[in-house]
Amino acid sequence: MRIKILHWNIWYQEKAENIIKVVKQINPDILCFQEVTVGSKFNNKKDVAKFIAKELGYNYNFSEAHKYEFPITPKGESNYGGNAIFSRFPIVKNSNFSIINPQDLSDLPYERRTCAVSEIEINTNKQIKVATSHASYNNKFIENREKIIEIQKLVNFFKQNNKDLIFSADLNITPNSRSVKLIEKVLKHCGPSYEEPTWTTKAFDFMGFKEDKLNWRVDYVFATEDIKVISSNIVKTEYSDHLPIILEIEI
Repeated sequence: MRIKILHWNIWYQEKAENIIKVVKQINPDILCFQEVTVGSKFNNKKDVAKFIAKELGYNYNFSEAHKYEFPITPKGESNYGGNAIFSRFPIVKNSNFSIINPQDLSDLPYERRTCAVSEIEINTNKQIKVATSHASYNNKFIENREKIIEIQKLVNFFKQNNKDLIFSADLNITPNSRSVKLIEKVLKHCGPSYEEPTWTTKAFDFMGFKEDKLNWRVDYVFATEDIKVISSNIVKTEYSDHLPIILEIEI
């Protein structure tokens, strides 16, 4: 049985309707999304995970990460975001966890980061575990102590779940980093080639770092050795500031 999994940082400013349009074109079985918001002005204060799940008829798991309040948002307003897993198959268990808390960060002290984890029943004889995360932003993607702490927490999770696991993430770090090498010690990279960029398709200007070209690879899909990968490709789209990755596996 072949299963398609779509990884995508859908960008907190992107309209949920546009994301749904792309998903319907690709027709994946499982979605792993980051920057999924609740209460944001960019999506008319929708609960985006709930909205996407309802429109597509998928089961879902939302893992809240960061919350934005005054002075980041106007006084009296707040919104939050995180990671979400959507599945055509039944989700039998969720076990989301934090990978770093605000007090442990130096770059963005208000952004907690989490990993969403769902056990998915493919059929009566087979379950797989799907995890997705959005690691903290390091200015210019320069690796720091906090990044290694996050990655090590993820690696510990991988060691405890050493079969039937697919992990996708916007790691906010490049392929030649120590972080990626640590993950590669316990999981295999599912492709496509690290030479293929996923960010950015929109102008970015933050903390003195400006970028308006598709020059960076920061999105990844990994799996345990027992997962049979049929294909993996980056999807071209005008929506979001990241390009999605579509993975096909055989169960």
